[in-house]
Amino acid sequence: MSNNRTWLAFANRKRCRHADAILSLGFISWRMGRARFSIGDVVYLFMSDERCIRFKMVVTAENCKREDQEFWVETPPNDITYKLELLEEYEGTMLSEQELSKHGFNGGRSFEVPCCNNKELMSYIKTIF
Repeated sequence: MSNNRTWLAFANRKRCRHADAILSLGFISWRMGRARFSIGDVVYLFMSDERCIRFKMVVTAENCKREDQEFWVETPPNDITYKLELLEEYEGTMLSEQELSKHGFNGGRSFEVPCCNNKELMSYIKTIF
C-alpha cells in the first residue's frame, strides 16, 4: 500500500500563470517549504482566478531548480522546488468553489498552505476526477 497523500493547493493567478505553464510545459515548479509533499503525492490545484479545481498533478521530483520563470507575473523566486507534472485537466463545473463548499471546502485563507487533512473534501474531488 502506498503512503502517498493527496493535497489541495492554491494557484494564485496574481503571482504566476500556472495554467499557462501547465498547458505549455506539462508541469510547474512548486516551492519547497511550507508544503511537505513527497514524490508520488497527488496535488489538486485550485485556480484563484477561476475559483475551481482544474488540474490534477503528481509530484515527480524534489530539490529542483525553478523551471517556470517565464510564466510568473511577479519576479519569480529563485528557490528550490518540487516538480508537479500534469496528470489530468478537469473542465466541468463539479469542482467549483460553490460545489466544493458543500463538501467541507472553506476557501479563503484556509489553504494558503496546501492541505491534505480534509478527508470528505478529498473523497469528493477523487470521485469527480
